[in-house]
Amino acid sequence: MIRRNLRVGIYFLFTLTFWTSDPKGVSKHTQDVEKIEIDLSKAREGKLSEFFEPEVEYIWLKDDSADAQLNAGLQKIFFHEDKIITLDIFGCRCIQIFDRSGNLLSKIRAYGEGPEKYLDFDDAIIVEDELLLLGVYPPKLMWFSLDGKFLREEKLEKHVSSGIYSEKTERYYFYSNTREPGDFFVRSVNESFKDSTAFFPFQEKGYFGNYPSRYNFLKLEGDIFLGMAFQDTIWQVKEGKFVPKLFFDFGKYAQSIGEMKRLSDLDPIQELDFINKKAKLYFIPHQWYLTETFFYSGFKYEESFFNVFYDRKSKESHVIKGRLQNDLDGGFDPYSILYQFEEGIVGFNVPGRDLFKVLQKKESELGQETFESYRKSPGRDWVQVAEDARESENPVMVIYSVKK
Repeated sequence: MIRRNLRVGIYFLFTLTFWTSDPKGVSKHTQDVEKIEIDLSKAREGKLSEFFEPEVEYIWLKDDSADAQLNAGLQKIFFHEDKIITLDIFGCRCIQIFDRSGNLLSKIRAYGEGPEKYLDFDDAIIVEDELLLLGVYPPKLMWFSLDGKFLREEKLEKHVSSGIYSEKTERYYFYSNTREPGDFFVRSVNESFKDSTAFFPFQEKGYFGNYPSRYNFLKLEGDIFLGMAFQDTIWQVKEGKFVPKLFFDFGKYAQSIGEMKRLSDLDPIQELDFINKKAKLYFIPHQWYLTETFFYSGFKYEESFFNVFYDRKSKESHVIKGRLQNDLDGGFDPYSILYQFEEGIVGFNVPGRDLFKVLQKKESELGQETFESYRKSPGRDWVQVAEDARESENPVMVIYSVKK
């Protein structure tokens, strides 16, 4: 494993090995590929109990410091052992580390110019109980301890947008949103950064959009999976190669890639209008998860939103239009599942004040006597958190366990 006092010439190695890597390593082998059919004519209403275990957990993230901007939106949230790590990329440009009760433990805020600073970042992963900051500008890798202390950094020749680490193979997989002919989207290096491989060369005839890549990689039982915007395949790393694992079949609802490529001829307002109102089905890995039993992602078709759950055991796709009915504890009905906190643990967040408004509506609908009974069971946990966070704009995390 990487020694903490090991200094590697990453700047040199990325220049040398990445541009001399063999582009092979993407397998066309299609055996055991799971086909996910998404037929919008079969869309229906859906309940949380179809896909999640009965228990729901609520955690209010509490940070009352002057520069706290949790209400501005958290672009990534994940768990590591007894800690919750949040990335606020556009607000305070910082990383907050909470305990599992939602109390703030430490904060990484190294915004600025020069050594030990960043002007931008877009992703973070945990490697050997250290937090590795990715998507950093100017291009470099930055390591921090989980109590927020800067450890070290190494400059890069090329920008790395996001990444993941495989404990099984002791290799990193880095993703870059390249637009350069001859370059690659994915590169893998071992821990010494001396052995590298490149995958998925940029193709001018393709269309890849311009989306954050912080959710492109997922890990399941130690295996690495990759999803790419506007691509119809989810890939899995096997024996050093990417092999297709899941395939989207959109049927007649599929978006024409040729039409998407013509977006480059539109001005930004026209392009945004097309994406929000006219675009057909396509995959963007910004809200998805994968377990041994289910694949999930949110999809938009023109101006309608759909939650799609694929049962990997029955091979059946469930297309849910609109919000999911919360029949677990009768609380907030989610629009979609935004985060995979850890394997099999997923959810979303909602500002405390908004959750309290839902509680007030619930009380009004049930009446005082029925509500008092409801708040004891099954609504005990979410009612308590909603009352505690009633005046807070900070988020309450709503956490589900995927059915096994």
